[in-house]
Amino acid sequence: MKADEDVPMIAAEAPVVVARACEMFILELTHRGWAHAEENKRRTLEKSDIAAAIARTEVFDFLVDIVPRDGAEDADTAAAAAAAGIPRPAAGVPATDC
Repeated sequence: MKADEDVPMIAAEAPVVVARACEMFILELTHRGWAHAEENKRRTLEKSDIAAAIARTEVFDFLVDIVPRDGAEDADTAAAAAAAGIPRPAAGVPATDC
């Protein structure tokens, strides 16, 4: 926030509040993913558990296009994108609809 040139001033509390909101968001998503892992009798949280939590929870609908549903879709989507000549984003960089 402070690095943005368009934002001249930020209250001292703002970064703390945003950090806490991010922490709460990650905690909620992780808990819902963990519940899915336990339903499948696993003790390891996997990407598919997070994807299932996103699919099951309406408040996370904004993540549906960012987190693929399963590994099969990842492979199909990557193959189709490669065939179309669409570059794949770097790891950790979200894809954009440009």
